[in-house]
Amino acid sequence: MEGVVDKYSEQRGMGYIVQDEGLEILVKRSDLDMPGYKTLTPGERVAFELVRTPRGLAAKKVKPLSKRK
Repeated sequence: MEGVVDKYSEQRGMGYIVQDEGLEILVKRSDLDMPGYKTLTPGERVAFELVRTPRGLAAKKVKPLSKRK
């Protein structure tokens, strides 16, 4: 699946991705699949796997779709 980062808090290590269909999905720093310092920027386009957890939907294996500088 793909979506856009809506919010992401560096301090909390979590945020939300809005899926292309409009669904808001929780993302945690531990689920980011990227080299180096793991963070997301609002507006950044990402690919991810959607999983159902006891607390609702969550994004796993999150990867940015554009190259970082």
